[in-house]
Amino acid sequence: TFNNTAPTLYQWINFTGNITDETGLLYGNWTYNISGSVTKLNYTLSGFSAQISNITQLNFAGVFNFTLFATDTNNNVKQNSTLITVIDNVFPIVNTTFNTSTFKVGQVINFTGNITDETGLSTANITYNMSGILTKINFTLSGTSAQISNATKITTGRGSVINFTMYVTDTSNNVRQNSTLITVANTLPIVN
Repeated sequence: TFNNTAPTLYQWINFTGNITDETGLLYGNWTYNISGSVTKLNYTLSGFSAQISNITQLNFAGVFNFTLFATDTNNNVKQNSTLITVIDNVFPIVNTTFNTSTFKVGQVINFTGNITDETGLSTANITYNMSGILTKINFTLSGTSAQISNATKITTGRGSVINFTMYVTDTSNNVRQNSTLITVANTLPIVN
C-alpha cells in the first residue's frame, strides 16, 4: 500500500508491504528506481507474517516502479509491483527586468527574463500591445535555466500604458506568467 497514489513532485510517500507465508518467512526486499538510481531495501524476516515499510521523497517527475520481493524458508519468491506516477506541479520561476526605469517616446527598451525550472524548460513568449498592435515573440528553450530578451522601440504616445508579459512553459506543461505595466513619460516638449 501507498499513503498517496497520485503524488506530486517533492512529496514524501510511505510504502508498506504486508507479507504472510504458511511455512515461514526468510527475506523481504523493496526495490525501486527513481531517475536512474536503483534503491534496494533488504529485510531479514521470521515467523509467518511481517510488515515492512519505507518513506522516501520523490525528487523527480515520471513513472516509477516499486517492487516488493518476499522469500520464504523454502526459497519460494513472490513479488508485487506497483507503478507510481509523480506529477510535476512546480511552475517555472520568471523574473523580468527592463534596462531602464524611465520610458520615453522613441526610446529603445530591453525587456529581459531570467527563467528557471527544476525539471526542464520548453517554450517562452514575450507579448506586448503598443499602439493597438499586439506583438508576440516566441522562444524555444531547453535545460533548466534560460535568459531571453527583446529590444523594442516605444512608438506609442506620451502617457500611454504598455503591458509587457512573459509566458514560460516547462516540459510538464506548467505555465508561469509575469506581467509588467510601463507608462510612457508624459513630459512636455522643451521650447527655447
